[in-house]
Amino acid sequence: MKKKLLLGILFSVSISFHIKAQDFPQKFEKEFCTCLSGKTNYTDETFKTCSYEVMSKLQKDFENFHNSTANKNRNDFMKDLMIRLINNCDPFYIHMADVKKTGMDKFRNDYKEMSIDSLKNKFTETKLLTDYWEIANWYFAHNENELAERIYKEILKNEPDQIEAAYMLGALYDELGKYREAKVLYDKVYENTGNIQYRLYSEMDLKKIK
Repeated sequence: MKKKLLLGILFSVSISFHIKAQDFPQKFEKEFCTCLSGKTNYTDETFKTCSYEVMSKLQKDFENFHNSTANKNRNDFMKDLMIRLINNCDPFYIHMADVKKTGMDKFRNDYKEMSIDSLKNKFTETKLLTDYWEIANWYFAHNENELAERIYKEILKNEPDQIEAAYMLGALYDELGKYREAKVLYDKVYENTGNIQYRLYSEMDLKKIK
């Protein structure tokens, strides 16, 4: 009888510990978002600071979480966390939107001084899809969206796994408000690269679709 009672207590404690461990992602997310909400701007340094503060505060809970789950990979945990934050934490969403805008501004500036004629001449010589992609980028950077879209599609028709063209076409669709089409392309790029940034862009578009 005592043995059964002891086993019952141990089982109950084990279940309780497992449930608490499973609650950790939500707890971490809440603490992290609270930290961000107390900041006045959302730079990469801000996120490093909040990561350090929250991880220091919840280090024991974090270790318990990983000891109680099959997933021991911290990188996977952080990827899952960022997806949760995109959907549930406005400061993080704002930061990622700013990151994306900064990237697009830089993209446009890079092509601002380029000559379309020189890009076309280079492609005429090489016939390389990468040089054709540069022409599409120039059109995109100069808001000639129909021409850019046509070329990106031609590239992907000839080389479906051309990640650069897939990403830029996704970015173009984003600017045109075609969020479903953009999401499909971001998902494709994420599947091919494993880069969490593209998964976050996909999640951002999903929020816009809902």
